[in-house]
Amino acid sequence: MKRDLRLVPVGARLPNQKAEGRLRQAWPFVVGPVLAERTRPLRVERNVLVMGCWELSRIATLREAATAVWPQMRDRIQRALGLTLMGLQIVPCDPPVTRPDPPKDPDPLRRALRLLEARHKERVRLGLESE
Repeated sequence: MKRDLRLVPVGARLPNQKAEGRLRQAWPFVVGPVLAERTRPLRVERNVLVMGCWELSRIATLREAATAVWPQMRDRIQRALGLTLMGLQIVPCDPPVTRPDPPKDPDPLRRALRLLEARHKERVRLGLESE
């Protein structure tokens, strides 16, 4: 019997990894847009969703409200993502890091010409072309 040895991405064998990624993408649908602005899913540990909130003053009220709302959230997650969860834990976390958008050149033709010029200079430097 020959074993098929292949490289596997780190973490690819973790259970529910794809479902957890989809949960991050569908977070506004799961918790609603208002709550999605203040919270984020951190991880799933032993079938318990760990939700982070960066507004410390709201954590206590979220924990109180979670007991009433959790069955609906759990069912929504199960139906939409196929992820079976048994509980919810709310913990403090850092806010998400916002990345600034890269500056865009208003003229796409100028940007293309700059790229071609840079490639030409690199090929000249490498001796693949002459000036």
